[in-house]
Amino acid sequence: MRRLFLAALPTFLAAALLTASPPAGAEPAASPAAVDEASTFTPVSPVRVLDTRTGTGFPVGPNTTVGVSLAAHVPETATAVVLNVTGVSPTAPTFVTVFPTLANRPNTSSLNLVAGETRANQVTVTLGAGRIVNLYNDAGNTHLVADLAGYYATGAGAKYTALPANRLTDTRWDGVPVGAGGTLVVDLAGRVPASATAVTFNLTATDVTSTTFVTAWPTGTPRPNASNVNLTAGETRPNLVTVAVGADRKVSLYNNAGSAHLVVDLSGFYTPDYGASFLPLSPTRVLDTRNGTGTGGFSGPVGPGAEIEVWFGDSGLPPTMTGLVLNVTGVAATAATYVTAWGPYRSRGNTSTLNIAPGQTTPNAAVVALAQQPAVRLYNNSGSVHLLADLAGVFAVTGAPCTADCLLAWGDNALDRKLGTAEATFGSPTPTRVAALSGVRAASGGDYHNGYALRTDGTVWAWGNNEAGQLGNGWSVGAAGGFGGGSAAPVPVLGLTEVTAIAGDNWGAYALRSDGSVWAWGSGFYGRLGNGQTEDSAVPVRVTGLTGVVAIASGPITGYALRADGTVWAWGGNGSGEFGNGSEVTQLPVPVQANLTGVTAIASGASNVYAVRTDGTVWAWGSNHTGQLGNGQPCDPATACVAREPVRVSGLTGATAVAAGSDNGYAVREDGTVWAWGASQYGRLGNGVECLPNPATCESRVPVPVSGLDDVTQVASFEFGAYALRADGTVWAWGDNTYRSLGNDDVWNYAAVPVRVTGLTGVSAIAGGWLSGSAVVPTP
Repeated sequence: MRRLFLAALPTFLAAALLTASPPAGAEPAASPAAVDEASTFTPVSPVRVLDTRTGTGFPVGPNTTVGVSLAAHVPETATAVVLNVTGVSPTAPTFVTVFPTLANRPNTSSLNLVAGETRANQVTVTLGAGRIVNLYNDAGNTHLVADLAGYYATGAGAKYTALPANRLTDTRWDGVPVGAGGTLVVDLAGRVPASATAVTFNLTATDVTSTTFVTAWPTGTPRPNASNVNLTAGETRPNLVTVAVGADRKVSLYNNAGSAHLVVDLSGFYTPDYGASFLPLSPTRVLDTRNGTGTGGFSGPVGPGAEIEVWFGDSGLPPTMTGLVLNVTGVAATAATYVTAWGPYRSRGNTSTLNIAPGQTTPNAAVVALAQQPAVRLYNNSGSVHLLADLAGVFAVTGAPCTADCLLAWGDNALDRKLGTAEATFGSPTPTRVAALSGVRAASGGDYHNGYALRTDGTVWAWGNNEAGQLGNGWSVGAAGGFGGGSAAPVPVLGLTEVTAIAGDNWGAYALRSDGSVWAWGSGFYGRLGNGQTEDSAVPVRVTGLTGVVAIASGPITGYALRADGTVWAWGGNGSGEFGNGSEVTQLPVPVQANLTGVTAIASGASNVYAVRTDGTVWAWGSNHTGQLGNGQPCDPATACVAREPVRVSGLTGATAVAAGSDNGYAVREDGTVWAWGASQYGRLGNGVECLPNPATCESRVPVPVSGLDDVTQVASFEFGAYALRADGTVWAWGDNTYRSLGNDDVWNYAAVPVRVTGLTGVSAIAGGWLSGSAVVPTP
């Protein structure tokens, strides 16, 4: 795989074209300035805005431009439009470029045609003066058709959530193609939220038996006089489709003639209540392997099974961009092949962006979701092919900055940007504000994948991965997502109000409401939802039988509730005795009571549970492989190194709070000191012992004092270390810093004694996750 570095786009929002060899006959020219206002999308029922066959009746000649006014279809605030542009019966090989009127024609192409064919491609283009766009034909004569699918504008509209392409429908799965005059209904319920107004997907038709066209439109409305894919017998051809969804979240696909198999790969959706805004750009060539554009000077075709990567990190584009709108073109393929574009650090999955026949020049638009890095990877399956890519705009998380009760996060950012800052980065070494979120009261890390925030109005917000419905927003990426997919921006967890506490885990979260009930969402494996079932739930469901709950905690697959009567209840996985009731059952989908009473606080780690009792003692159960029980006892192979009933942590009295790490326990005492026990690798005990990994020596099976802290009010863990909130509102951290979990960029590998998290003052609450932390600051 070759990484190709994109030269810096001249200052973002004032972009100029990169140097690139033009399509045959094109004249290089400076591009217009990009629109600098964030825009949102409004879909329209597909409407034909240009058809030279029925308008003038004359095709567009060589080196000729035709203008299309959209003033009757879009408001004055519109900044860009989405068109499906079709070339019909060109008399010579040619290309078509769509661009804003009164602007210099850019060195890009929107549609490539061979003589006699009919081909369509979706085009997103900035609007010119008077809301007019131009369509330029390079050679021969060709009829042009344009169907308007929607527009971007400042003000009211919907934002976009970009997803890694995942396959929704493939009629080849059951072997039944869509026949002549037939309609396939695609049900998007559960894959997009109920608030979605439109979706974008790659529609591919294959095994076509006759010349035909395919039309997409919202189910429940009249089929429009428009088309999305045009094909002849034997072809395989894709086109990107942006279309409004029906009231029941369904989209219809109509095949005109013969039979065809249809494949739908979802790329994202639009919703008014969260997501990323669109920033239109002047069409810009960012990749051309024929001459080295975007490749750092390398030129040459992409071979079979090869990948190339285009890096946008130094391009001046916003760091919070979540997706790119590209037109990808394959040139001079030596064999039938397909090309896939996707965001690096995810699985490439089982989808395709572009299907190419030998010798063809074939384009297709794509909206590519980004992971933690601002880059796009392209894979060629067979033969060799030159690849071109033109950038039309980006989706980026925007919004007013937080003004009060802000949440800041640092450390590992994972695939789906679990920090919530929306920045495309592997991690943040110092605290950065969570995007578009104010009025936060408390937070919880979601371990590997997610973050959660409890706002002062009693609502819960989530961000990060959504493969199993961890966002609680009524949809999930599903298993077909291929290692990722969710939201980089906070989304509301549906149906929850009057929440007083939250607790995140590996695959979802729990919420405690003011009425003492507990609610759960996300993955249902091991029965971790506690509702008697093992199915996933993308919306909160009530944990069965629990009332009078005053506190909650979560492990990777186990939930916990502390009731007002001092009893502890657990449900989900019990492989290491997490239930604390002596049971050896591996899982239960309903709560059971632990054998401990008089409890005032609870915490859970990877496979351990800790409880503070009214007498200030601390009790533990679960794994004891590295001394996590804190009772001084060695690991006993006869019991698989676990305690299935609570045991007392040695020597601790006057405890007020506890926290649990991956292999550690932490406690705060009345005197403000912090005590730690368990694994000691990379300074996790915070007592100055610089112990490198060695299971025989890197542990303490009884609590030891964390150095230098005597006024702590809260403690939290980030798996391989911990955080402490001091009475003066500062936050201190110790342990592993490989993923910048300490929030202090002056520390390189680890800290065996507490170091201050950079820049935080006046903090009111802290939380830890998988190699990350967060803090609530009342004033920014």
